[in-house]
Amino acid sequence: MSSRNSYRKVTCLTLVALFLSAASVMNSPNENRICEVTIDVGETTAFPNTTNNVIPITIDNPVDTIVGFQLWIQLDRPPDFVIFQTDTFLEFDTTHWRCNAYSGPNCIDSTLVPFDSVWDFFHIDTFEVERANIDTAGTLIAGWEFLVAQSLALNGTDLLITGIADLPGGPITPGFAPQSGGTLINMLADVLDVSDTVTNRIANLIINTVFIPNFNIVLADPGWSPWAFETYWDTIGWICTDWLIDTTQNPPDTIDCLSWQHTSIPPWDSIEVVLDSIASLDTSRICITDGSLEVLLSYICGDANGDGTPGNILDLTFLVDRIFRGGPPSDPPEAADFNCDGFYGNILDLTIIVDFVFRGGDPLCSAPECSK
Repeated sequence: MSSRNSYRKVTCLTLVALFLSAASVMNSPNENRICEVTIDVGETTAFPNTTNNVIPITIDNPVDTIVGFQLWIQLDRPPDFVIFQTDTFLEFDTTHWRCNAYSGPNCIDSTLVPFDSVWDFFHIDTFEVERANIDTAGTLIAGWEFLVAQSLALNGTDLLITGIADLPGGPITPGFAPQSGGTLINMLADVLDVSDTVTNRIANLIINTVFIPNFNIVLADPGWSPWAFETYWDTIGWICTDWLIDTTQNPPDTIDCLSWQHTSIPPWDSIEVVLDSIASLDTSRICITDGSLEVLLSYICGDANGDGTPGNILDLTFLVDRIFRGGPPSDPPEAADFNCDGFYGNILDLTIIVDFVFRGGDPLCSAPECSK
């Protein structure tokens, strides 16, 4: 019986094997490997109820200029912990159609066509998108002509970032030349009201390279690709859903199959064997390291000993013991920042609290605006 061409799909077992093998080698620290492109998501810390926390993505490209990229970064926590900053926008999608057949005034068969071709009617669809707030100031892609970041999950737990250095027409905008350690982009995340009783305080930031359509690095060399392709022979099965039968014969004679349906498991009426391929990240060319954001415990500036009361004799004693006797640090260390200068537990902080406790000096910066 004759066979029929189909879309080339791998079986479920092949997909599972691919996902597991890919996950075992990707997104881990790149030990003893020199790659043509290295992408590293930063390890960041932040406090509860804070906004605009910067999460950098750095990149090395010692071999060639990078002119485009697409990265899909996913958080492994629900949206009640950490979220990327996003805003909701209403977008419009206009599609144009050419009518192939009419029934009276109504079109009963149509084909989607480009907007600049001949068309008979159009549709306008509206949908909501979550656009992300990202920071490109001082980064390698500052000034690129196209940059879009959005949450596909529509809740801020992921970002699909697409950047293109130069769009057709107008002046040429180059990509960034070979370099090491530069910042590709800065993501912005907000930390929600995470209770100090929560023990797991880390949100992992994972670059998804398993879902191929949402990952790409484009170099100036058009022959370069981050993917490696493994070919294999794929068996495709078909089952007939509509037979052409000559009922004038006795018994009726089956002449041909009018309609086929793909099936991945027997029984089938015919099979074909085709050469197919599987794409996986080429780890000899590209290295990826995932990142994290750790939510620190909350604190009050000036509460050095952590008893909930800032700026008293107990905090002064605690700081003296820390500076002159090597006592334990505050938990977190930032709580010993009595003057909110960003440096904590030093002689300037000691001077401030001595003046406050014994001389009635200026209030410590332990006011509510200093609480993290």
